[in-house]
Amino acid sequence: MNAELTANFQKQFPGGPMIRADIQLPLDRHHVTVLSGPSGSGKTTILRCLAGLTRPDSGRILVGDEIWFDAAQSQDLSPQRRGIGFLFQDYALFPHLTVRENLGYGLGKLSRSGRGQRIGELIELFRLQGLERRRPREISGGQQQRLALARALACRPRLLLLDEPLSAIDASLRQDLRRELRETLARLELPALVVTHDAEDVRVLGDAVIEVGAS
Repeated sequence: MNAELTANFQKQFPGGPMIRADIQLPLDRHHVTVLSGPSGSGKTTILRCLAGLTRPDSGRILVGDEIWFDAAQSQDLSPQRRGIGFLFQDYALFPHLTVRENLGYGLGKLSRSGRGQRIGELIELFRLQGLERRRPREISGGQQQRLALARALACRPRLLLLDEPLSAIDASLRQDLRRELRETLARLELPALVVTHDAEDVRVLGDAVIEVGAS
C-alpha cells in the first residue's frame, strides 16, 4: 500500500468561512509538515477533520487505498481506527489523574503488565522519572508538554497531529522547548503534521510547509 495520506475536503461552519484542505503527506518516514496561516484560517479544523473529530462537508481523506472519509460514499472511519496521535493546544491532560495515570489512559486493551511496560517506556523516553505521582498542576509547562506528547504516542500511532504545541508555553521558555520538540520528533521517526501561526515554529520544526487560508 502506498504510505501517503491524501486529503481534499471542504468544511464550513454556519456563518463562517469556507475551509479547504488539499494535502499530501508521506507516512513511510519521519517528515514534519507545518500547517501555517493566520488565526481563523482553519488550521485546527483541518487537523480535527484528519483525526476524525470533525466531519467535513465534502471531499475525501485517504491513506493509500484505505478510505478514512468519503462524503460521496458516506464513509467516515472512527478516530480510534485511524491510528492518529493528537496533541491538543491546551494539552487536554486530566487534572485529577497523576502523570502515570494520564499515560495509562487509553491503554486499556493491553494487559496489566503490557500497560506497565509501555508506561515505563514513555516515562523514560520523555524524561518524566520522579514525576509519576504528580498531577499536571504540580509539574512545569515543559513537563506538561512532554507528558501530553507521550500520551499522544502511547498507542503507537502512525501519524502525529500537533495543534499549536508551543502556544501554552511562556515566551521565555519557548525557544528551548521548540528545539527540544524538534529533536523529539526526529528521534521518534514518526511523520507529524504541526499547526502553528508562529514564523519561528515554521522555521525550526518544519521539513515542509503548507499555507492555509479560508474564503
